[in-house]
Formats: sequence, C-alpha cells, structure tokens
Amino acid sequence: MKWGVFSLSQIPDLTRVPAAFEEDFSYFQRAEEVGYDTVWLAEHLFSNYGLVTSTQVLAAAVAKCTTKIKIGTAVVVIPFNHPLRAASDFALVDVISKGRLKFGAGRAYQPHEFLGLDIPMEQSREMYAEGLDIIIKAWTNEKVKYDGEFWKIREPVEVLPKPIQKPHPPIYQACITPDSFRTAARQGLNLQLASPFSYRTYRESWIDKLADSVAAYEEECIESGRDPKAGERMMLLPFFVSETSEEAQKIYGKHVEWFYSKVTANQKSVSGQASVVKGYELTMSESKKTLEGGYLNFNQLHRHGAAIADDPETCASKLNNLRERLGITEFVLWFNIAGMPVEQSIRAMELAMREVIPRVNSADAAQVAAK
Repeated sequence: MKWGVFSLSQIPDLTRVPAAFEEDFSYFQRAEEVGYDTVWLAEHLFSNYGLVTSTQVLAAAVAKCTTKIKIGTAVVVIPFNHPLRAASDFALVDVISKGRLKFGAGRAYQPHEFLGLDIPMEQSREMYAEGLDIIIKAWTNEKVKYDGEFWKIREPVEVLPKPIQKPHPPIYQACITPDSFRTAARQGLNLQLASPFSYRTYRESWIDKLADSVAAYEEECIESGRDPKAGERMMLLPFFVSETSEEAQKIYGKHVEWFYSKVTANQKSVSGQASVVKGYELTMSESKKTLEGGYLNFNQLHRHGAAIADDPETCASKLNNLRERLGITEFVLWFNIAGMPVEQSIRAMELAMREVIPRVNSADAAQVAAK
C-alpha cells in the first residue's frame, strides 16, 4: 500500500499567492520527511479553484526541493498541451527528478477552461486519445511522425531527452465514466480514481457505482489478455484527521465548503450549454442535478463518505472499506484544501502517518497474507 498527498494550490486570498506557494513547498518537503510515497499535483486555468497552471513547472520545482518522494500529476490535461511539448517537458521532469515521475493524464471537465482556450469541449475525448498515443510513442521511439485528426507531426522528430524510467514513466488515466475505465483497461493504464467530491449526486451510493466501474475495468482487462490486478489504483480523497471527529469536522468543513462553492460557481457559469456537450453526458447530467438540488454542504459530503474528516480509528475504518471494495493500491490524501493553514495541514498529515496509515497497512498486509 502506498500513500500520497495532493495539492491543488487553492488560494482564496490572492494577495497571499507567493507566500502560499512557499508553504506548499514546505508541505511537500514535510510529506517526504515523514514517509509519504508521492506528491500529486493538478493543473487548472482561469480560477483560484486551482492556481497551478502548469504541472510541468511545479513538478520540476518539487523535484529540486525533494530527493526521494515520487512526483505525480493528477492530471496533465492532454487537450490543453501539445503532445510533443508535454512529452518533452515531462521527460525532462523525469530526468531532473532522477526517475521519480508518475504521469497522470486526463481531458478536463470544467467548461470555462475550454472556452478560455477556444478548444471544443466535445472533441476532448478524441484529442486526449491521440495526444496520449503521441506522448507514449515520443518516449519509446527514436523518432515520431503522426497523422491524426487533431494532432499532426508531418516530419519525423525525436523528443530529447528521453525519460529515465523505461520504457516510460508509469501512466495513470483519470477515470470517471464507465467508458474511461474500459479504455484504461484496453490500453493497460493505471487508474486514477477520486471520491465524487465535486459534482456527483450524494443521495446515490457512489461507492457502489465506482465498484461497478472497477468491475467493468477488470472484465475488460481479462478480455484484453491482461492481469486485472497488475495495475496501480490510485484514489484521491478530501481527508483530514484530528484527535476527535468533532474537531476534525470543525476545522476541515469550512475549507471543503469553499472548494465546493468554486465548483458550483464554475458549473453555473456554463450551465446553459452543459447538458449538450458530447462526451460529458454523465458529468454534465450530474452537475445539473447538483445545481437543481442546491448547494451541498460539508455535512452532506461527510455523511456520504465523499470527504473524510474524523478521528484516527474512524478514518482508518473508512479507508479500509474503500480499499477492500475497490482494490486501492495508493490513497492520496488531500489535507490542504482551499487555503487550509499549512500548520494545520502538516499536523494532520503527521497524525495520519502515525495513527491512521499503520492501521490500514496492517489490514492490507493481513488480507494479502490470507490469499
């Protein structure tokens, strides 16, 4: 079982941007010191929902302020990055970090970002598929030439340097829809999962739905001749731990609610077009239900397990349930959500390592030994 920390660099007070990024680096360094396996980074545009506009820039910076912790992307948005540029940049990150890159890829889901870049959102699935194909070819072939619908490389070019990891860094696909799980299985990609903290309808059992998608992934793996248990399954969770559940929820709740208010605002800004975007039917229909049902508060998110904020024993129990149901191999814990003071984030990170993670690791080891 592996453990990661996540940062979206959400900074509600924009006057604190330089200081907040310095605090992020302290957070990453402390995660390495206390024993976490991976730092996961995300990119977003045009909103303080997330101020990392380039995961390659931040990943390179993290590589130079740490020495051993892996550096993951959750995710690189392929339609927003020319695939040769992405292949080149992240190969360089792998070199600078001495082979610590985990490459998570996706196609984005917030319409205002597509509008800002003037990229047709309905074409993102095809752009993603072509772009990822080019990146893998650029990392594994001497030269690459490509004649796709959206990306064309008319003359053979070689991406240099090549990544240190061979044949390439581990690749993860962000999976939300059942189709994305099946695609990941056919391509032999690792899974990036997340609790539905942004746009699902919490009245439904999201864990059951996710378990169904994971089962479909395993079936597709078998049909494709792949071992369904061989790949990594990373799961991102809004997470906070304190000595008591009451204290954890009091500290964490207001920050989760700020985050969710940003998601809701982004959805409202494009709600008129949201239901008709090809390839986003599930996401957009659930967004529509969320908007019609009103603002979801922290108590709703916590009650349905979409955000965990409890005492150590309860946190471990909830993580073990997800591990058993979904076969998770790496939990990625999001402590520093929405401007959480760095001291509180680090304190929770340390407490989780002392009192939550050993409980989950022990249960995981016992389950493996029993097989």
